[in-house]
Amino acid sequence: MKKFFNFLILGLAVMGMNACNDDGQSIVLKDYVASVTILNKESGEVKIDNFIYQVDMELVEEQDRSDVRIRLELAEGATMVSPREAEAVYNLQSAATFSIAADGKTLTYKITASEIEEPAGTPYKGWAQCLNFGDLPSGIRVYKSPAQLQGKNAVAYIAVAKTSKGRTFDVIPSGTRVGTDLRSTQISGAKTPAQFYSDGNYPVIVNGGFFYFYTYFYNLSLIWRAGAMVFTTSLDVYIDGSSTPYYPTRGIFGHITGMTYQTDWAFTMWDGKTYAYPAPAPNPAIYGGSISPTYPPGGREYAAQTAIGGGPVLIKGGELATATMMEDEMTASNLYPNNPRTAIGYTNDRKLILFACEGRDKTPDTPGFTLTEMANILKDLGCVEALNLDGGGSSCMLVNGQETIKPSEGSQRAVTSAVILK
Repeated sequence: MKKFFNFLILGLAVMGMNACNDDGQSIVLKDYVASVTILNKESGEVKIDNFIYQVDMELVEEQDRSDVRIRLELAEGATMVSPREAEAVYNLQSAATFSIAADGKTLTYKITASEIEEPAGTPYKGWAQCLNFGDLPSGIRVYKSPAQLQGKNAVAYIAVAKTSKGRTFDVIPSGTRVGTDLRSTQISGAKTPAQFYSDGNYPVIVNGGFFYFYTYFYNLSLIWRAGAMVFTTSLDVYIDGSSTPYYPTRGIFGHITGMTYQTDWAFTMWDGKTYAYPAPAPNPAIYGGSISPTYPPGGREYAAQTAIGGGPVLIKGGELATATMMEDEMTASNLYPNNPRTAIGYTNDRKLILFACEGRDKTPDTPGFTLTEMANILKDLGCVEALNLDGGGSSCMLVNGQETIKPSEGSQRAVTSAVILK
């Protein structure tokens, strides 16, 4: 038995010094491929195995793998066969190959790619990753803005959630609807974001839709949870400087199904059914007309997994909403002031974004943004769908229960809904 093991060890040693090609001929192992550099993608470790002619590389997830530019450095005497150049583009959606000539032989190497999360500290489109809020679930990260956005001083944060990793959002009302009328907007109470956090320890929380307080709290924005409507869209808006109301379609942002997240304009009819439209109804206060299931055109009875109302819609189908479209939702006087802002958006690479910024010079010389400026910021972040939520004194973002922006009123305002990432 001992002699057998000695022969086995000797045999393995010989194999370690030599390898056989497909013709059964012995060749000496060499590092024919000396290095591999990935030029146009975020990447991790690259391993070169010159024994089995294979290159294994790690690419940061959610990048296009069809056009990975790679530069090879070959050992002296080795030359490229296919492709002809040492720097070339490879489609790594599946395994790819390259061939070299060395020692009178043609050797074909296989390239494989696996996905990894981006390293901690990696920025997102120029926003610095925040590492001071404690651990977050895989697929959720938080970033702080550059010192300036849209030519202004900025203190802003975004929370980015990868829906490809099963992350999504939910809307938490602060209480229950008062009364049995489906159109009732009265709610049993309000909570600060910190109180929402104490209820559920949600990793990221922002304030939700609009509300009003007059003796009681009234939730004025749609809430849709677990496939059912909890609160309707708000029913009226008052003309500037007037006690005259009108009834607009209002912006909503919803997780419709699967990977479909989108903004719409919505209205809840008198029978309690909510309809969504691909464009807003012209402002009735200016143009007249009334909303119905068939007007504006393209209406459908609304259904979603989860949805939050607000307004105005900032981005729809990759296109910025125009000032006129925003004015169709709300009074013009609300469009142009600088203010703290909160918004929700979705990117074409399947990321949810929650946005919150300071304003009203809570940090000196930081006025906040107009709605148009915020829309531009979200578009720069890759959003193809985005909705404004309540802002001003309501704007707040908590990460693991810790404040990011400074509330403009000095402390958190009690609100009637919160949007959380999970």
